[in-house]
Amino acid sequence: MFSEGQKIFALVFIIGFIALIGYQFYKDRKKNKTFFKGTYWILIAVIALMVGFVLLNKFIN
Repeated sequence: MFSEGQKIFALVFIIGFIALIGYQFYKDRKKNKTFFKGTYWILIAVIALMVGFVLLNKFIN
């Protein structure tokens, strides 16, 4: 479905995007601690939903 080059690009893009977002999050978190209370719970919930969706999709198909 995807060529080898497209898969490599997607992987590099995702890793770079996550690294950039993580860097900005920690940089902003140091400045505004009050705005970032409880953000780990939201991150855990989002990851759990993604994993649940993937598992559900695998079991259905």
